[in-house]
Amino acid sequence: MGRPLSTAARIWAAVAVVLLLVHLTAEATGAQDLSTVSQWTLMPALAAVVLTATRRPRSRLVTWVVVALGFSWLGDLMPSLVADDLSFLVMVGFFLLAQVAYVVAFAPSVRTSVVHRRRLLVLPYLAALGTLVALCAPHAGSLLVPVCVYGVTLTAMAVLATGLGRVAAAGGAIFLVSDALIALEAFVPSWDLAGQGFWVMLTYTVGQGLLAAAVLSRDAAERRAAEQQLARGDVQKPATGGHAAVGERPVGPTAPRR
Repeated sequence: MGRPLSTAARIWAAVAVVLLLVHLTAEATGAQDLSTVSQWTLMPALAAVVLTATRRPRSRLVTWVVVALGFSWLGDLMPSLVADDLSFLVMVGFFLLAQVAYVVAFAPSVRTSVVHRRRLLVLPYLAALGTLVALCAPHAGSLLVPVCVYGVTLTAMAVLATGLGRVAAAGGAIFLVSDALIALEAFVPSWDLAGQGFWVMLTYTVGQGLLAAAVLSRDAAERRAAEQQLARGDVQKPATGGHAAVGERPVGPTAPRR
């Protein structure tokens, strides 16, 4: 990611990996209670990695990604705390907010995304969205409009993520797959994927993790560039003590200094 992680970030990364392994094991073995509780811990641990791997003042990109992780955590948590008939809507609502936060975070990178650089690569995303809506629409009923809104926002996130590079592009695409699996299970009666919960959570956490890694890499690169620019600016200033900087002609003892 351009620079070594801090000790705190390394610790949180290890914690996040352990929690993920616990959760995936619970999903694979059908330990429902453990799966539910461990799911609540995943996004806070990932957010802790992002926060401890970055410095204040944090960039706009980092701030909005932390917001997205926060809404994702609420999407994991709140469905377990509301009535069953509302749990799906609550989950979709919070994850829609998470996708909006990601879109806001990635939007400034649109000029380096496939939207501007390789427009033909937008077509697979649109095809995936169209296919998913076509499969879900016959059974979505009154939820068709919310499903379409969420699908468009999710696809926009995945497309804009390409502006941060290949790691983020992979993360966005995998995140899209995760939510597509949820939609297929919810609205396509014939859908029957063995280990559905395991695959949903694996793609969800891997997608989020790759997005976080790309954001940390971009943040490190931007800070490094800013530090180098500042260092170049310092070279052009007169050195402390009244001596001219390397490459400058002395202008006399009365020359003003900043």
